[in-house]
Amino acid sequence: MQANWIGRSRGLQVDFPLNDAEALTVFTTRPDTLYGVSYLAVAAEHPLTKKAAETNPDIAAYIERCRHHKVAEAEMATMAKEGVNLGITVTHPLTGEPIPVWSANFVLMEYGTGAVMAVPAHDQRDFEFAQQYGLTIKPVIDSATEHDYRMAAMTAKGKLLDSGVFSGQEFDAAFNAIAAHLETKKQGQVQINYRLRDWGVSRQRYWGCPIPIVNCPHCGAVPVPDDQLPVVLPTDVVMNGPQSPIKQMRAFIDTTCPECGGAAERETDTFDTFFESSWYYARYTCPDQTGAMLDERADYWLPVDQYVGGVEHAVLHLLYARFFHKLMRDEGLLPKDMAEPFTRLLT
Repeated sequence: MQANWIGRSRGLQVDFPLNDAEALTVFTTRPDTLYGVSYLAVAAEHPLTKKAAETNPDIAAYIERCRHHKVAEAEMATMAKEGVNLGITVTHPLTGEPIPVWSANFVLMEYGTGAVMAVPAHDQRDFEFAQQYGLTIKPVIDSATEHDYRMAAMTAKGKLLDSGVFSGQEFDAAFNAIAAHLETKKQGQVQINYRLRDWGVSRQRYWGCPIPIVNCPHCGAVPVPDDQLPVVLPTDVVMNGPQSPIKQMRAFIDTTCPECGGAAERETDTFDTFFESSWYYARYTCPDQTGAMLDERADYWLPVDQYVGGVEHAVLHLLYARFFHKLMRDEGLLPKDMAEPFTRLLT
């Protein structure tokens, strides 16, 4: 489950020349289907979409509609496909043919480059979009059995068809050959991508551990010195609205910069609660230790023999706990050979 959540994928970053100086870059795990590309799709927030919207009110209206769409994968998988032709083309790096650029509501700016190459014959999402807008569907992978491309995409891997000098090659050979060819032309490179995104740990609420940062107008964000930790959440607060009370509490906010000694403000955001609960399993081994996070008792009791939880624990709390465990191990708080926090997982 965690492997899928992390989502490591090996693919090829490919440049589709837009003009003599620029290119539209996409990431694909299926370079074997490059000869089947019939359009490129960019996000509604992509600079190319925004530029086209400056002179096209229909595109501007499309962008506004997309602003209200949900971006969770489950919702995006089932929502109606919508897009607009941006009226520009890029050059196919292998064939030299012009490829139209569309903006599509299933492409997100925060994933990859905000642009994807669309192969309707071999990707169901691309297929549905192509059918809706009457775009070309060109098979370039040999199906092991007869396939009706009027009904659905054929997503399985196989030998390449109508793919120039790469025709007849199986997936692995074609991947390597196409990658080498594009790298030689400086129009592509092999790349490892991850589905997992950075963890935003700050929260704009009162209940939580204060983030130990001082914001100085001269020095910027400055960590609170070790001898001033922990920063304790004030309890003499007045709850008078939905906002965190400490955001208006000058007695807590006003402080001095640890570096220059000038007037500064204490950070009022608090940590995500997972930031604390991700290492409690280790703290339970030495709860009366006041001079450090952990002591030698953690070496004796850990790792935990059995972790019991639902699927949501496996991809959330357990994943965060592994982050913290490896951090504590790397900082010398746990033995170097203690690679994992839990021995067994029962869901």
